[in-house]
Amino acid sequence: MRLGLILVAIRLLYDINTAGQSDPELIYPKCKSATRKMTANERPEAVWAEVLYAQDYSVHFLHSLMFLILVAATLLIFPSERILAQSVPSLLPGNWSFIGCYTDISTSRTLLASQTVSDAMTVESCIEFCVTNNYDYAGVEFSRQRANLADCSLPCSGNATETCGGSNRMNMFYSGQPVPEIVQTVGEWWTYRGCFTDTVEVRTLGVAVNIPGGVNAESCTAACEALGGYKLAGLEFGHECWCDDELDAGAQHVSDQDCTMICDADHLEFCGNANRISIYASNKSSQSGIPHSCNSTNLANFTLQAVYTIPPTSAPPSLPLKPVLVELVPGITWTLLSACSNCCSEWPNFSLQNSIVFPKSPANPNQFMSSAGIADGESPSFVASMPAFPGFQGYCTMEMSAGRPVLAFSGKMDAFSLCKNDTANGRLDVVFSPVTGHPHYSLANCSPVMIEVVT
Repeated sequence: MRLGLILVAIRLLYDINTAGQSDPELIYPKCKSATRKMTANERPEAVWAEVLYAQDYSVHFLHSLMFLILVAATLLIFPSERILAQSVPSLLPGNWSFIGCYTDISTSRTLLASQTVSDAMTVESCIEFCVTNNYDYAGVEFSRQRANLADCSLPCSGNATETCGGSNRMNMFYSGQPVPEIVQTVGEWWTYRGCFTDTVEVRTLGVAVNIPGGVNAESCTAACEALGGYKLAGLEFGHECWCDDELDAGAQHVSDQDCTMICDADHLEFCGNANRISIYASNKSSQSGIPHSCNSTNLANFTLQAVYTIPPTSAPPSLPLKPVLVELVPGITWTLLSACSNCCSEWPNFSLQNSIVFPKSPANPNQFMSSAGIADGESPSFVASMPAFPGFQGYCTMEMSAGRPVLAFSGKMDAFSLCKNDTANGRLDVVFSPVTGHPHYSLANCSPVMIEVVT
């Protein structure tokens, strides 16, 4: 197709050239003399046309042809997305459709469930393999991010007219079926409480359950309830079910993105991941130790401290928390919650009003600083600005079975950790639902904490 476009362009240029030689008026109807002056009403391009007309037409044609050859070479070396898109079959099986070119690396596969390798690979054969195994996504190739379509330009080994991704690039296709999800509620009693770390050496939930019909949120919670009324159920590694009444104290609440392995028995649900367990809690009683409702959304004049879930052997079991300044520009003051012992802070106290946290500065009592929203993997932060930032609602206090109330965000009081900030001289910052691969900290250097409210 590209060669055809080039030939058409050459023919068109030739026709224009020969037409101009027989009758210059056909090309430059305003050109009468190479020395005529431009009148007041004529455009500058008309004079440019006269200069071209004064030159030898064979030289003009050669120059134009050289330019056209350069354009053609560029098209051949750097194929356009429109051309590449035509190498994806226009007719795909069933409701399957092409959704783009995505990145993929061996250490972080975009599609994890299954794979096949063949010297006769085509788009159709890959989709057929995924249909046979009841998967909704198929990818062909040589981090889960959309890439430039031009990156997926390698021909398929089984059909050179089709593209099969590229180096660390995958052509992605979707079946049109509903996408898998983390089930939030099961029946009347069970509620999803989050994604937690788990290890073979120290299990987050201690009782493994074999389910002959396969594991999903419904079957695992039913099994845990039937096998003695366990209050917690966990899904892991696509096919494992675990039960218990208490979480292991060392389990760390992490981002839900870590628990996105599709259940082997139900491709519409996620079942944890490797070393990650999706936890469901029964609210038939409060014995599970995981609160389900806020106790208060308004509280005056308190301080905060982080209490380690597992007290360290060489450090205090709790550390005071304070907002530390991380950015100061005209009109905006930005702080985040930290246990930094060497950092100065003007805001030692807090208040909670209508689910918004307000740090208080004795030195500047008229300053209005309020809580911002928190994304998974980020620190609780507070902003003072002109005009005043109104604050993000989402905080409350929850009651533990014993001791002081604790701070919760988005209904979660067990999602906080203290993480060593590698980009801030090892400062210990509070992080909500830590994630893997964060640029400022390593999950291995995060420790789960409760944030106690001290009045």
